[in-house]
Amino acid sequence: MKRKREQERAGTSHAVLDDFDVFLNHRGPDAKATFVAHLEEALRCAGFRPFLDGRSLMKGNPALQSIDQALEVAKVHVAIVSKRYAESKYCLTELVAMMRSGKPVIPVFYGVEPVDLRWVENGAFAKAFVKHKSRGRTQTKLQEWRDALQALSKITGFRSADYKRDEALLKRDVVNEVSRLTPSNQPVDVEQFRVGLDGSVNRCIQMLEDMGAGPGMLGLVGMGGIGKTTLAREIYNHFVTRRTFKHMTFLEIHRDSSTSNVEVRPTQSMDLRKQLLWDLLSVRDNASKSNYSSWFQKLSSLGPVFIAVDDVHKLGQFEELIPFTSALHPESRVVVTSRDREVFNIVAGKSKLNHHVFDVCTLDWNEANMLFNWHAFQAKEAAKGYESVAEDVVRACSGVPLALKVVGSSLFDKKWDGDKETIWQEAVLMSKKNKGVMDVLTWSYDSLPESEKHMFLDITCLFLGRSKEEAFAYWRSCKDCMSCGRVPWPHMSLRNLINKNLVMSIQDYHLQGGFKVHDLLKELGQEIGMRTKRHFVNGRDAEAIVTKNQGSENTMGLNLVRSKIQEFNAENFTSMPNLHYLQLPRGCKVNGDFRSMSRDLRSLRWQAMPFTHVPTGLNLSLLTKLDFSRSTSLVQLWTKSNNSLESCSNLRLLNLNYCTSITRLPDSMGQSLQELRLVNCKKLEMLPPSIQHLKGLTFLDLRGCTSLKALPDSVGALPNLKDLSAYNCTSLQALPTSIGHLSSLETLYIGANPGCQISSEDIGSGSAWTRLWQLQLENCCGLGSRLDYDAMKSLTILSLKDSALTELPESMGKLIRLRFLTIQCERLQCLPNAIGDLKMLVFLTLTQCLNLTRLPKSLGAISSLEHIAIRNCPVRKLPKSLGSLSKLRRFWIRDCKNLQKLPSSIRFLRSLQDFEFVNCGSREAKGASSTGLQDLLECGALGTLKIQDSTFTEVVESLGQSVPLDQLAVGCERLQWLPNSFGYLKRLLILELARCLHLTRLPKNLGAITSLERLTIRCCPIRKLPRSISLLSQLLELKIIGCKNLEKLPTSVRKLLSLLMFKLKDCGSIEAMGALTTLQGLPIWGSTSITKLPASLGIVSTLIVYSNSSFFYGYRSSSYDTLQVLEEDDSGFLKACQHKVSGKLALLRGVH
Repeated sequence: MKRKREQERAGTSHAVLDDFDVFLNHRGPDAKATFVAHLEEALRCAGFRPFLDGRSLMKGNPALQSIDQALEVAKVHVAIVSKRYAESKYCLTELVAMMRSGKPVIPVFYGVEPVDLRWVENGAFAKAFVKHKSRGRTQTKLQEWRDALQALSKITGFRSADYKRDEALLKRDVVNEVSRLTPSNQPVDVEQFRVGLDGSVNRCIQMLEDMGAGPGMLGLVGMGGIGKTTLAREIYNHFVTRRTFKHMTFLEIHRDSSTSNVEVRPTQSMDLRKQLLWDLLSVRDNASKSNYSSWFQKLSSLGPVFIAVDDVHKLGQFEELIPFTSALHPESRVVVTSRDREVFNIVAGKSKLNHHVFDVCTLDWNEANMLFNWHAFQAKEAAKGYESVAEDVVRACSGVPLALKVVGSSLFDKKWDGDKETIWQEAVLMSKKNKGVMDVLTWSYDSLPESEKHMFLDITCLFLGRSKEEAFAYWRSCKDCMSCGRVPWPHMSLRNLINKNLVMSIQDYHLQGGFKVHDLLKELGQEIGMRTKRHFVNGRDAEAIVTKNQGSENTMGLNLVRSKIQEFNAENFTSMPNLHYLQLPRGCKVNGDFRSMSRDLRSLRWQAMPFTHVPTGLNLSLLTKLDFSRSTSLVQLWTKSNNSLESCSNLRLLNLNYCTSITRLPDSMGQSLQELRLVNCKKLEMLPPSIQHLKGLTFLDLRGCTSLKALPDSVGALPNLKDLSAYNCTSLQALPTSIGHLSSLETLYIGANPGCQISSEDIGSGSAWTRLWQLQLENCCGLGSRLDYDAMKSLTILSLKDSALTELPESMGKLIRLRFLTIQCERLQCLPNAIGDLKMLVFLTLTQCLNLTRLPKSLGAISSLEHIAIRNCPVRKLPKSLGSLSKLRRFWIRDCKNLQKLPSSIRFLRSLQDFEFVNCGSREAKGASSTGLQDLLECGALGTLKIQDSTFTEVVESLGQSVPLDQLAVGCERLQWLPNSFGYLKRLLILELARCLHLTRLPKNLGAITSLERLTIRCCPIRKLPRSISLLSQLLELKIIGCKNLEKLPTSVRKLLSLLMFKLKDCGSIEAMGALTTLQGLPIWGSTSITKLPASLGIVSTLIVYSNSSFFYGYRSSSYDTLQVLEEDDSGFLKACQHKVSGKLALLRGVH
């Protein structure tokens, strides 16, 4: 008996180390030697560290203590419930702790059924509980065990009976589920040498962990350069290592490099929103505000998330990235860094989250010395003989990490004979005069050689947010220039600036490499640039320099983009004869003699330039970049008579995007051109044959050139062309044969005329495109079926939209790196079986394939597939193998009207979180849709469900009992009732009922969905709202639209105390429905006493009430004309308005 107990105990007793992540709860004698041992091995092979048995025990570590530690450390728990599982008190005690931990629990019902766990008194476990009772277990303990077993039975897990003795498949599915539930994030980069962080990191982590129930926010505040970002990165990496959060993102806000204010470029805000969607939801979206808000609401379905937002300097920046914190799971955490404590207080106050503030302090004396010595001497201690002078410099830096790092790096190579008495003493003398951080950084700048000073100012004033290649082209063009001071060795100078920590080089896909500079250093550079009259990047300062002729021979850069002046004289620029870099306001006009302007221009941006051609006298011969985009009046660049313009030997980038009047390009554009941008040049009919001389051209963008009929044969003579886009070129009739020879191509977009004649014989099979990673073909005469995919080993993204394409080759299965596949081919009849060989495919989209009636069985072999979208395809049935897609998270089916039913195997999609079934199913398939829905609900992880289909007549009763839905949209014309199980959707946040034309009532227990935040009822013939609606204590938004049978609002709506937006539209007269009296007492209705509208208004059928402008998006006052202000005071206003487009009357109530 004693040996038996030890054997049971050993089944789940483990030594606990911090790097174990999966806890295996099981009864050893039942399954350890077979299934459990194999599962443990499979988990280890998959990279996990599971607790199993004696092999994990440490000598001298009590078993029970090990179990407690294991439960605390593990991120995922797996309970293997066997027939005699309940006989072990150790298994049951562990199970209680597992269910209370709040961490994911995966049940494996090994030889038992979930029902056996629900009724232990009468089921398979009855004898075990009788034995426990006879052995003196307390009633409290027995009830704890019963409750834990019942709770486990309600979790959708794995039944060994479903696998028909195929334990290998069962083992694989359990491992996949562990993978899905286990956090897997990549750490962010941190400094190589870090000091003084451990204590701060530990205190911050403790603050985050002690925030209690609900999402929490931690603010890291302090001056610039103090180390807020470094600390935030360390905290982030801590949680990455511990795998506390499955989904994490680190968002860095960078201030607009073209100005000294704190604005952030809109494009950067969009990039950060895209990053958040990708990091947390694996969604690639355009991140427009409306779409972003919709996606952001889905975060609650992910479980706890960790979001770090670095360098917030005003509320709007935070709200653009995190529009509403209510979408965050209760255990989520947000870390915000800011220089301004008040900004953080506003952010935290508006978010209504539990929050703490941590003041990031300077380093203490020992830490400051270590950091400085590392950068100055590459050691923890100063070099012999430098101890005293090093301490003097450290003292001047006042413990600010950025200053210590920059100054130390600047002195690293200053240890030659005499340096200690000269350069080091200068640093000491400077420190004694002023201990300010900016002065310390200024000294680092002053110690640079002249060429590196010029480069530092150029980067901080002109090239932040620009590509590295653009900057190097600029510097190379000045190699022999005597006016600008030159940067003769740009690569070496940049390396020195990086080594001195004044500049960082970054990899950016859009910029193909760029620069990053700390904000303090950026401010320093721009201040020096203005003080020395070298660069003026602030719109107001630059404007004054021009209008007051205050420039000088030293002025090199001038940015007037933000100037409000729209008309200048060329003579205004005479005081700047050596100007190299000029950006003019969009659409501005420059009058006068252009010969008075600088002849040394290297970069000119003049968008929406108002002339028909380049103004006579404007010398552009030394340009490296010319941007005339959106110049709709521009007909031609220059005439043949202007030889100085034709040469342009340094021109690298020519941007003529949206020059809609230009008809032809000059024969000569220099021979150094690398980027030619011609997007939406709608009248451009041809490219000059001389394009073949542009041997350095890497980027050619012809999108939207709708008059372009052909590409010249000489385009194939461009050996370095990497990106070619001729998308939406609707007049394009053919492609030149030579395009098949472009061996450097990395991206190719072709969108031709539907009647074009393109064949693989003309351009070859694409066998030379070995570097191609993105290919998009539209209306290319079926070319996509005749390409040599076997040669395209690098292809990652493939999009085929071609009505002439009827089949795809089996060689498509050779695309071993393909991740995104989009097919929109009307005549395509089938997909190749080899599609199952695409082992890295993540996204599959099939749209308007009007002859595609079936999908290949091999679809289920694409184990990496996460997203499927099928739209407007006559597919009759889906393959059973669909159930094998263990990683599938999002499945959308729209307008597939021949679909008969969903396969029963859909129940095995354990990772499925988002399912849409819209306008699908044949009329004869009545009832089959509901059956498919029943199978779908057994997935267990479903968070978002949208059903909009006429074949559905009922929603199955199990809806509220099976899945943790947080968003539900139902739009079924024939649906007559909703099940009472709706009340069990305890995690539901958003509910939308639309065009349910036979739905006359809502379930009485609707109010039981206490988590609900948004409720929309649209065009449904309901007669009344249930009284229980008053119980929706978290409801923020209520919309009732087009429900013409609605008789009256219940008085219980007054109890919706959290409501921020209420809309009642086209449901009849708002007075007849009693809205003006019923809403009295509702907080967002405020204190208005009006209960009757003036007769002169007639019937008003729209009422919009709001208390927060973010919930009034789409119904802004600007969309309405005010007819009459009925009431207005400090609390808010009540207005009768008329919609500007529809002309309908509306009553708007806004509460301040």
